[in-house]
Amino acid sequence: MIKRVLIVESDPKIADDMFSLFHSGSERFERERYEPEIAESFTDAVEQAQTVNFHCIIMDADLPEMTGYEAVPIMKTISKNTPIIITTDKNTLELETKAREQNLYYYYVRSSNQSELKLVVGSVFENLEKASLSREVDKAATRPITLKQLRLFQKEEH
Repeated sequence: MIKRVLIVESDPKIADDMFSLFHSGSERFERERYEPEIAESFTDAVEQAQTVNFHCIIMDADLPEMTGYEAVPIMKTISKNTPIIITTDKNTLELETKAREQNLYYYYVRSSNQSELKLVVGSVFENLEKASLSREVDKAATRPITLKQLRLFQKEEH
C-alpha cells in the first residue's frame, strides 16, 4: 500500500525534515512505502487535497493564512475521513485546547526526535488497514446467496 501523506508546513526547513522522515527512498520494505507531498500554505493544501486522496494530513498550527485549528474544519469538508495531525513548536494551553476541539487524530509538539511523529503516522495506517480488512469481511458477509446455497438451508419435506 502506498501511504500518501500531505505535509502542510510554511517553514521550508521543517517541511524538508518531515519530508525526509517519510520519504520512501530510505525504506527497505514495500510495506513502509510513504509518498509525502508538501504544501507551503493552506491554499496549496486545499488544491492538493482536491486532486489527490491523502491518507493522512500533517498540518502546522501556525499557517500563513490562518491557524491550523481554524483550517481543520475546512480541510475536513474536502477530505472527510482523512486523519489530521496538528504540529507546533510553541505549545500553549489555549492552542492545544482549540486544536483538540477540532476532533484531530493527534496533537504533536515538535521536538528534535521525530520518532513520535513517525509512530503516530504509522498508527494512522494501521487503523486504515484494520478498517479495510473489516470492510472486506463485511462485504463477504453481505454477498448474495445463490439458489443452490439457499436449498441447503431449506428443510426437506417428507
